[in-house]
Amino acid sequence: MGRSRKHRKRFTCGHRGFGQWCHLCASNSCASIDRAAIGCASIESRLAEAIAAKSVRSFPIVRSPSQTKATAEKQAWKLSFATDSIDLRRLPRLIVLKARGILAALDEGGGYWQLRGRRLRGDRTIVRIPVSYRYRLLCRMEGDRLLPLKVLSHEDYNPLVRRKNRV
Repeated sequence: MGRSRKHRKRFTCGHRGFGQWCHLCASNSCASIDRAAIGCASIESRLAEAIAAKSVRSFPIVRSPSQTKATAEKQAWKLSFATDSIDLRRLPRLIVLKARGILAALDEGGGYWQLRGRRLRGDRTIVRIPVSYRYRLLCRMEGDRLLPLKVLSHEDYNPLVRRKNRV
């Protein structure tokens, strides 16, 4: 049984299909249509365009200001991890921002209970603070201070909590 009709798209040549271009026109079975006028060129012409584009690319690439701005933002994002007290590199951007907010609140002296944090049942020195629905920040109590250990997803957090020797 094939796909339903709603997943098919209509190409500029009038045919319907699933791909990125009209395969009927690409196989030259539809000779009555001016393919160049409608942008449904054959595979050979696409290959020739790709080869021509590669020969043009041999010159140095001049980046637009928006590209340099994007690369500068990426570089600044990578450099911002140097100031974090724990490793947050492999986490999604939104989780990193929320975790940094929680760490800043803890540095200012806020209590973990104000951030909805709770102590673990087996080891009362470890505090878990929810970062989002799927991520938790683990901290260790040392005296009056909370030392952040790591940010974990639920897949990593659940087995860690069940083990005897935790962190």
